Amino acid sequence: MPLLRANIPPDLVVFDVDGTLHDTFRWWSPIIRAGLQRFCSLHGIDAPMPSDVEAESVVGMKDAGVWAPFLPEPHKHRWPELRLVVLPMEVEEVSRGVDYLFPGVRPMLTHLRAIGVKVALASNCRRTYMGAMQHGQGLAALTDWQFCLDSPGVETKTDMLRLAQQTANAHKVVMVGDREPDHEAARKLGWPFVWRANPRCAIADSEFVWNGDPDHLLTGLGLQPMGR
Repeated sequence: MPLLRANIPPDLVVFDVDGTLHDTFRWWSPIIRAGLQRFCSLHGIDAPMPSDVEAESVVGMKDAGVWAPFLPEPHKHRWPELRLVVLPMEVEEVSRGVDYLFPGVRPMLTHLRAIGVKVALASNCRRTYMGAMQHGQGLAALTDWQFCLDSPGVETKTDMLRLAQQTANAHKVVMVGDREPDHEAARKLGWPFVWRANPRCAIADSEFVWNGDPDHLLTGLGLQPMGR
């Protein structure tokens, strides 16, 4: 808690996207199953279809960590080919006019910026998917900066956090995420980490556990809650 207290109220909040702000789990499992089936049919590969739990376990991971788990052992190196099949399906889904952000996220992001807190995104995705988040889900208009693995100067999520802090010229910073890569990136920079509680992992040493309610996060960060 001393680390969090030293950084609140924050000048900058960096959010992970999938599983933190964006409810990927409303659409991801059927998309990956359909895409995997299409890929296997194209290449004559036999692969079991993942359960919802298996599909959701990769959300928030990076590159091969997302795609290779769905391919049989002799074909795991072909994960970029699987991504090429599935990615257009993902983009189409999140760009068709359905709001997939968690309840309260849109007004919370608007509120943060209205009270003078800078907001950045840091996602282990690539340029095309980030574009779908920026425009298909409207996150470009709701945040100050959006970083992904294709952003200039970025190789890791830690790089995204570092660039966000430099760009914002921020002194008090907080990372909010739902998975281990978010936690690891924050720790490498000595940032306080807020864990969005979920059943897909357990992060015991976060500085604050967010239950998903926007005002719970805002008050936990020493910020004015919405509507006051």
